[in-house]
Amino acid sequence: MFRIRIWSVAAAVAAALVLLTAGASGQGVPSSQLGADVTEPGIVDLGYFGKPGSTVYFDERVGDAGKRLGSLSIGPNGYVVLSDAVAWRCERLERRFEATEVQPDGTRAGGSYDVRTGSCAQRFKLSAPPHAQRGTRARVRIVDRWNLGGVRTQLCITPPRGRAACRSLSFPRGVGVGSRRFRATKNGRWKIALRVGGHRVRAAVVVGPGGVAVKPAPIVLATGDSTIQGVDSFLADRLAETARVRSDVHHGTGISRGTEWVTRATKQALRLKPKTTVISIGAGEGQPMETPSGSRVECCGEPWLLEYRRRVALMMKSYVQQGRGKLLWLAVPTPRSALRAAITAQVNKAVLTAAEGRPGVKVLRLDGVFTPNGYREVIRYRGQDVRVRAADGVHLTAAGTAIAAEIIELTMRKGW
Repeated sequence: MFRIRIWSVAAAVAAALVLLTAGASGQGVPSSQLGADVTEPGIVDLGYFGKPGSTVYFDERVGDAGKRLGSLSIGPNGYVVLSDAVAWRCERLERRFEATEVQPDGTRAGGSYDVRTGSCAQRFKLSAPPHAQRGTRARVRIVDRWNLGGVRTQLCITPPRGRAACRSLSFPRGVGVGSRRFRATKNGRWKIALRVGGHRVRAAVVVGPGGVAVKPAPIVLATGDSTIQGVDSFLADRLAETARVRSDVHHGTGISRGTEWVTRATKQALRLKPKTTVISIGAGEGQPMETPSGSRVECCGEPWLLEYRRRVALMMKSYVQQGRGKLLWLAVPTPRSALRAAITAQVNKAVLTAAEGRPGVKVLRLDGVFTPNGYREVIRYRGQDVRVRAADGVHLTAAGTAIAAEIIELTMRKGW
């Protein structure tokens, strides 16, 4: 298996901006300059920002032990990327990575980063023809979305008013597609189920006249910048039986960085037609913007807020799809940096204003959950103290993203 992985320069610049503005707040450079990218299903990329000429050693912490993943020298740009650092694993979803930087003068620095990868709940795609003629052989196709293989599954086919016939189906390492055929000997609805660990993927084939195959589960789109990462994975698990969660993460992007998100929202809605969209974006905002009239507006005065609100409103209009979809926009929790906190407050204000009176749109105040009175690393949740903020002072920990996903799911299940 051969992959080409590219760590976006835009993402690198955005992450560097977060680090620099954190330092500008008077709190010094964050202790962690390590980041993880799980945008590509099945693979984790690690990026590190440090001193040019240093050597960085990457490790994964598994229990009390560390596993060396590789080492790289930092170039003149001040960052380095370990592509394809490690593969996702169904049995280990919460991953902790560490980096040790050895600078040219022997000084040591480093950081850590927690991330939650996708589980097997929606790893596999199961497809079969909705209808077949009696006596023909119908083909069931199984696709490993991670494209990793190296896993054993069980495929069960149940005829109408009959017993399930189950057979092990193994995917060798590096093989992402498998299939099985069965003879449709009876009229009626044949049930198909793929079992992976404790998860199931279902489909159906109607043989003969009449009957309706399984109606596809609605699509939930989880999208945004790096702040949606981890939330999307937990949400996929929580909604595994009722929806198909599609993740579309774009690291280092922002609404104030150009009009790409306005265009992207339209394309996402047209391509996926999500019943619900969950978006989290705003960690790296604050850039000057150009208005439709051609004027340049600086952050974060009233003209800037008007332009930001205009772009957000266009995105909201796309995602609700003329009433066919709903949108849950996540307010960004306050970051540690005083400068970024001020910008984030303005971003959330613009989003709330854009959502006022707009049917199908709800702003979920995660800022009130995680930072009700300003930045904090630990919150009290369900009777326990939980560390919810990553070392960079911007992102949520795996525990934090789990809490966010639970609140999102409850909001969706309560009918908005």
